[in-house]
Amino acid sequence: MAEPDPDTPHRLGDLTRGEHMLLWAFRAEAFGAGQCHLVRRQFEQACGPVGAEALNALVVFVRELARRGKRRIGICAPGSYRLSRDEQLILAVFAAAQAEQYDRMAAHLAWLVGAEPAPAFPAAACLVADALALNGLILRLPDADPGAWSTLEPETIEEPSVVFLSPARGRG
Repeated sequence: MAEPDPDTPHRLGDLTRGEHMLLWAFRAEAFGAGQCHLVRRQFEQACGPVGAEALNALVVFVRELARRGKRRIGICAPGSYRLSRDEQLILAVFAAAQAEQYDRMAAHLAWLVGAEPAPAFPAAACLVADALALNGLILRLPDADPGAWSTLEPETIEEPSVVFLSPARGRG
């Protein structure tokens, strides 16, 4: 039985500054607080002139995921110290974009979206990842060994701490 990868973040404290900032903004948008001035200021201070554009691209990513996604995505509440499996996958998407591993990014996106991702997803992921990289905010790629992920214990997140971005209802 393979051991879980010790480099894969499982808690907020395990994240780098860039990963934390990305996840903080993602959670805020997923919970409807995307217009938070603290999130916007953090991106502008960390990324300079491209900070606002990077944050707008992240907003597009989250909204498109909620609108076009074919599966439910588990996101912990803003301020939660835990990371859900889906949040780890989201970080992996942006890390692959930053590392210019586009095939890997596409594979992560297909799993995250539950279908072939629309062009908005990789475009937004690359814009955000590049803005972070240009400002020294590096996103770490998780171990590519699928055995490291498959042996993790089942999640025990209680329902009030998780929101699920679900596919939009009533689409034709």
